[in-house]
Amino acid sequence: MNTLTILLAQTKSAATFEIIFMLLGCAIIGYLTSWLYYKSIYEKRIKYIEAEKHELNNRIVNLDAEIFNLKKSLSDKIEVADHLILEIKALKALHEEAVHETDDMALKNKRNEQLLYEKDEALVNIAQRKHLLDYKSFGIATESEKDDLKMISGIGPFIEERLHALDIFTFSQISKFTSEDINTINDAIEYFSGRIERDEWVAQAMELVRREDLRGELFKRISERKTKIYYDRIGFAGKEEADDLTIISGIGGWIREKLNALDIFTFRQISNFTKEDIVTVTEAIEYFPGRIERDEWILQARDLIRIAGKKSDLLKRIRDRKGRIYYDRLGIAHKYEANNLTLIDGLGLWVEERLNTLGIYTFSQISKLTHTDIETITEVLEIIPGRIEQDNWVGQARELVKNNINAPSIIP
Repeated sequence: MNTLTILLAQTKSAATFEIIFMLLGCAIIGYLTSWLYYKSIYEKRIKYIEAEKHELNNRIVNLDAEIFNLKKSLSDKIEVADHLILEIKALKALHEEAVHETDDMALKNKRNEQLLYEKDEALVNIAQRKHLLDYKSFGIATESEKDDLKMISGIGPFIEERLHALDIFTFSQISKFTSEDINTINDAIEYFSGRIERDEWVAQAMELVRREDLRGELFKRISERKTKIYYDRIGFAGKEEADDLTIISGIGGWIREKLNALDIFTFRQISNFTKEDIVTVTEAIEYFPGRIERDEWILQARDLIRIAGKKSDLLKRIRDRKGRIYYDRLGIAHKYEANNLTLIDGLGLWVEERLNTLGIYTFSQISKLTHTDIETITEVLEIIPGRIEQDNWVGQARELVKNNINAPSIIP
């Protein structure tokens, strides 16, 4: 019985193990079968998905390239747009400038027309005074015989035209002027009283009417005096470096030729003159003693160096600043009313020219200058600060007004 029981127990245990083993084998077989089945199905799916992924990656790469190209294209277009905007702004600015220039030109043309009209009218009025002149005293000349009167220091284009209106065309005529002729001509051309004598027109004209051989001797004498000039101090210059020395008020064409004969060609050389050089040059060119100092050649030359010889630019700047002058206080004056402002000590031809550009022509106007006016005029004229007070322009002008010196005389 016990043996049977043991046998049955053993048989039962073996059957259980066998069953378990079989179940485990079935499970494994089922799992492997399922795994192989699903593997076969999903491998295809995975390949398909990977193919799609690869294709999508390619598309992403292509899209990135397109985005890069679009960004570059956009950047280029933005750059072009910015450039076009700048061009449009520049064109607008040019248009505005052109409109402004056109308006300025129209205004200038209008002013020029008015000036030409006034000039022609003034010359006609001057021509009507011919009967006051004694042509028997200094001779008659025609336009075909005319000399370049601007060779005479003190005669510019403005005065030359007025002399022509009186049929005064030659050096010979001017060389024969008497004191009475000078007074009559001064009144006829409405010129500063005493300026013809002051600038020594007659003496200069006498030199200019010399025979050519005598002129040659004069220039030979001047050239031989080069040894007396201290070029180490004033500097060397050649004709190719020449400045237009006639821009310096007080130097006419004739004086320029004499200076050139001494190899003095530039503003720089004149600006370096010392008192010794002034005496030497005055004697060498046989010039009037004291004229170089009186006409302030050195000061003018230094100014011209500072403004690079562009005198017309400086005068334009001064003209453009006229709006800063308080004419309600100083009064309005015209060129034909002008006094000889150089009678004020310390006020030379160059400063007078600048004052005239501002419409300041008379002692009366200068006598009314206040401290504020002086500061403004000093800045506008670009002169040395303190010069007006130091030379006491106002006090001198008041004395000249009080004594009625150089009052303009106008012939109707």
